[in-house]
Amino acid sequence: MKIKEILEWLDNQEYRYEFKGDKDTEISGFSALMNYDKNTITWIKKEKNYIDAGRPVNIDCAVVQKGVNIDVDNIIISEFSKEMFFAILRNFWGTGYKEGNIGRGTVIDQKADIDSTVSIGCNCSILGNVSVGTHTVIENNVVIQGNIKIGNNCMIHSGTVIGTDGYGYFFKDDGTIGKVEHFGGVIIGNDVEIGANVCIDRGTLDDTVIGDNSKIDNLVHIAHNVRIGRSVCVVAGAAICGSVVLHDGAYIAPGGIVKNQLEIGTDGFVGLGAVVTKSVENGSVVAGIPARTIRNIKKGDK
Repeated sequence: MKIKEILEWLDNQEYRYEFKGDKDTEISGFSALMNYDKNTITWIKKEKNYIDAGRPVNIDCAVVQKGVNIDVDNIIISEFSKEMFFAILRNFWGTGYKEGNIGRGTVIDQKADIDSTVSIGCNCSILGNVSVGTHTVIENNVVIQGNIKIGNNCMIHSGTVIGTDGYGYFFKDDGTIGKVEHFGGVIIGNDVEIGANVCIDRGTLDDTVIGDNSKIDNLVHIAHNVRIGRSVCVVAGAAICGSVVLHDGAYIAPGGIVKNQLEIGTDGFVGLGAVVTKSVENGSVVAGIPARTIRNIKKGDK
């Protein structure tokens, strides 16, 4: 493949960039800057990355962040270099899930409404009034049960469970523990990604909701009645307790815990391992145990 094929694809996708070099240079794959392979495309975010890699001069093609000055023959310059680089990799060397595929051992309830473009892996269970929108990918060993609505262009990674009862109990007069049944569901918007081994509980009466373009990392727990807005990030090992509201753009760093019935404001940021016991204001960064406000969010925090 030649660089000009990559540029033609970028043009078709309406990416904005500047190219300098020879469009006829052959590219056979991709590699990391620190371990660059001949005839591959790489990504250079900062000049420091280029210096740390020993200022390699044999790079055949690099996607470079706008404003970075480097000595490379063929460069694709973009203000959004990370997005562009990984879009190129996904298009030319991505996994390529087959639309309409249903893997071995998967069980789908007759009541389920699964779009014909959805790809489903092996040994999944999709039970109840489940609807899944166009071009969504469900990997292996996923369980989806109950009243569940999943939007378009979502990615659900292996081992995730969506729609189980949350932790709802009460103490009886005799000291034994009674269970609160859950009658709600789960609504997942469009362009949502859910990592491996995530648990998303259905609501008690209302639904648990995850908004458009939100990204949930591996090993996250989302309890009943949680409402997550648009473009929210919840990173590995975090626990979002019952009835929490994460407003648009909120970010929960790895291991963060948010106590039940709190709110994390728009663009609120919860630091590594923080235990949040009070609601967080818009644009505030909190950290520690218990979490305390340390400053306002800055560009580059996320």
